[in-house]
Amino acid sequence: MAPEVSRSLEFTFTCTLPSGLHARPASHLADLANKFASDSALTNLRNGLLANAKSVLAIISADVRQGDECRVRVSGADDEVVYTTLRQFIEKDLPSLDETPAEFLTNGHGRALPRSLRQVEARCHFGVGVSRGIAQGKVVLLGNSVLPDSFAPDVNQPFDLPHEQEKIEKAIAAVRARIEALLLRQPVSTEAAILKAHLAIAGDISLKNKMTGIIADGRSAGQAIVEAGKFFIEMLRRSESLYIRERAIDMQEVCSQLLEEIYGAQFQPSSVLLQGPSIVVAETLGPQQLLALGRTCLKALVLESAGLTSHVVILARSLGIPALVGVKDASLVLTSGEEVIVDATRGVVLRQPTPQVERFYERELAMQLRRRDALSRYALRPAVTSDGQALEIGANVSSSAEVVSAFEKGADGIGLFRTEMLFVERASLPSEQEQFEAYSQSVRAASGRPVIIRTIDIGGDKPVPHLGLAQEANPFLGYRGVRIYAEHEELIHTQFRAILRASAFGPVRMMVPMISSLEEVLWIKAHLAQVQEELKSQSIAFDSAMQIGIMIEVPSVAFILDQLCQELDFFSIGTNDLAQYFLAVDRDNPKVTRLSDVRHPGFIRLLKHIVEQVHKHGKWIGMCGEIASDIRHLPLLLALGLDEISVTASEIPTLKERVSRLSGKNCKELLLRVLICRETAGVEKLLEREPTVQSTPPLLDRELVIFDSESANKEEAVRELANALYVAGRTADPDGMEEAIWAREAVYSTGVGHGFAVPHCKTDAVMAGSLGIMKLKKPVAWDSPDGEPVQMVILLAFRESEANTRHMQVFSQLARKLMNEEFREGLSRLADAGSVLAYLAEQLNLSG
Repeated sequence: MAPEVSRSLEFTFTCTLPSGLHARPASHLADLANKFASDSALTNLRNGLLANAKSVLAIISADVRQGDECRVRVSGADDEVVYTTLRQFIEKDLPSLDETPAEFLTNGHGRALPRSLRQVEARCHFGVGVSRGIAQGKVVLLGNSVLPDSFAPDVNQPFDLPHEQEKIEKAIAAVRARIEALLLRQPVSTEAAILKAHLAIAGDISLKNKMTGIIADGRSAGQAIVEAGKFFIEMLRRSESLYIRERAIDMQEVCSQLLEEIYGAQFQPSSVLLQGPSIVVAETLGPQQLLALGRTCLKALVLESAGLTSHVVILARSLGIPALVGVKDASLVLTSGEEVIVDATRGVVLRQPTPQVERFYERELAMQLRRRDALSRYALRPAVTSDGQALEIGANVSSSAEVVSAFEKGADGIGLFRTEMLFVERASLPSEQEQFEAYSQSVRAASGRPVIIRTIDIGGDKPVPHLGLAQEANPFLGYRGVRIYAEHEELIHTQFRAILRASAFGPVRMMVPMISSLEEVLWIKAHLAQVQEELKSQSIAFDSAMQIGIMIEVPSVAFILDQLCQELDFFSIGTNDLAQYFLAVDRDNPKVTRLSDVRHPGFIRLLKHIVEQVHKHGKWIGMCGEIASDIRHLPLLLALGLDEISVTASEIPTLKERVSRLSGKNCKELLLRVLICRETAGVEKLLEREPTVQSTPPLLDRELVIFDSESANKEEAVRELANALYVAGRTADPDGMEEAIWAREAVYSTGVGHGFAVPHCKTDAVMAGSLGIMKLKKPVAWDSPDGEPVQMVILLAFRESEANTRHMQVFSQLARKLMNEEFREGLSRLADAGSVLAYLAEQLNLSG
């Protein structure tokens, strides 16, 4: 009898992509193929190379070029669905995926250095700042974890094929176990995401197959790792996708760990012990290398090669480490032990800083500390508009460790605790006790402030292997969130118990994701009641009045809120999913991404309807989607009347400060204008004019009065005044404001004589009209008409886009007053900020 031949479906296509089937389109194809159980294979008929269509590495290695004919073959349980889906994707969507993202790195810099630095001709090397901040320290040159050209430890070893294969198997298992152990320590979410990427690389089927194939040809495990690693690293570096190219360092780091696992001390890279303030300089750096450096002495990173999407850059931003990339030949031009300053805000390394350069940065760092202190004052206050409208600002977190940091940043509560981080990428499901400890630690850290714990939100887009959830063609519309609860009742029962037990330690609110009907809410409440009765019978403490709420993510919920408000205590709008469902836009589809805009007039009307309906029934409503984190949307969110927004903790102080500068009344008037917009562009234009919804701040402000300034020259004085506006929250761009002042100064000197100068500018780098006053300890030269140095500087700054003449009115009035000796002497005699403000308000007829 002839052997049974398994069925397979196949089709052919011709690659039309100008750059061939490179990493970006390959990643889309692999992602799609991985959603199904069936095997999918791609063959390049030009060269005969066969690729597993579920592996990006394999697809790229098939070297599919424009004009190549390819065959896709599918076999397995769901082959018909896979065949139809892949064919439709390749014929309709693949041709649009050839556009590659713009390069992030440049060797230049976007703006000239501040005048103070330009004048002293500082020795500079430019790059691109990817994690803002300023740091000073000694250069520590760090070698890369480069794979060796050959592998010496294997040269004189007898070859044993099964043993070498076993080495690979054990090394992969050990490296994966090591990464999984790091994940179990509940690192910050950014660190966890990067570790998961390394976990995926370590388990890549194409990488493993390449290594085992090399061993089968008679080479050792070490040689196989080196050759396979170099093969894929070179392939990734040839990619036209910046994102894929930046995965080369991750591949290199994982292969290095495999070698270290097998050969230990023979390959283990030498550890670097930082001593004193250190600036680490390298060609490239892996994220795990960065994590191993520790934080005590590491002050900044300078890298020759990295980009916005590289894992080390993402991690540096998460950890608050200043980082500069694209610094040409940094490891050659910078010397070990050399003192440097890294200005990652402006994108420059300054070598062997002179006393003048060090003085500039000492003053800049002092300014940043003052700004941080100013923001911290807002962080500790409620967020209230100038006319008394309050808004709670909570934090989105994924672990108990993040809760502590959130409250240090001024969170009014935890608006979203994502519990799924306890479930994903681990060897087993978390126990009730493990969950209880994570939740109760968070509740204790909140010290009486509310903690909203979202029940597990997983599904086809966020799989947990132990649940056996099948891959889905469209997971966002599929089996996810509350929809999986009935089938996995034991898991939900355990989580409900852990959350209820934690509620005994403080105000816990339980929130359920992906609700679309009243029936789902009633199921949740019935099951929760069963768990409560169970805990009572076991004499286990919990809060019997714990509030129950839901995420508003599915548009149908917006039209049954009257019913839901009878059953629930609170609501939180998840704008990310709500927008994609309401606008029918798949956020991962590049052909329609442009349609996913939360400023769509219809979406804003939907938000207004939701908030009004919830408040009509006397219930609390918050928002935890991305729209809440964008400061440009703050006037709209205030006008909608939300009780709370929940954001990344680091953004809380800035948002609280901005709320205090807004007028609730003006925000409501803005919303009325937004609601009659017919196009998204009209909404965007209105939001760009955000200053119109601010409460009008006084021209005079105590924070803008500087006594006994130690500025040693005109440049330092101008810089200090620009920084004063930054500290006071009146400009977010002191460099831009300073340049606007010097543009005026280039036309004529603003020294008016008699020891006074009146620098001024009109620029949208300032947020509101401002008048700054500075009294200098020692007079400085200012090119005044009478040749006298300047003892007092009065700065005028107004917005360019404001269509009024107040700038010139105040300037002319001040110029006339300065011609009066009595006015000058009266102003010069004053010795405190309050007296100066009162005197100028009276003399210039200013209200404050």
